[in-house]
Amino acid sequence: MAKKRKIKETKLPKEFKPYFWDVDFDRLSLKKNITLVLGRLLNFGQVPAISWLFKNIRTDRIKKYLLALGDRQLDKRSNNFWRIYFGLPPSKKTNRLWPY
Repeated sequence: MAKKRKIKETKLPKEFKPYFWDVDFDRLSLKKNITLVLGRLLNFGQVPAISWLFKNIRTDRIKKYLLALGDRQLDKRSNNFWRIYFGLPPSKKTNRLWPY
């Protein structure tokens, strides 16, 4: 059985502060706030932020996040892009206001 790699207690780079405008950035850590970090960086992150994310979080953890929370925490375009990128099934979320 594969051994799980734990997420390190990692502080976020100072350049990422604009992504977390509504929280106390100095108290954020990758380990404690992984869903918040994944949501913000997958939604709004530019190339350096995505590169950092891929270096610090395993691909299977990102996929697990997309399947569990992607529909609720990512905008439709970002969710769709990352699902295609990782070869995941399309979202089953429908627009209830305009289903056509």
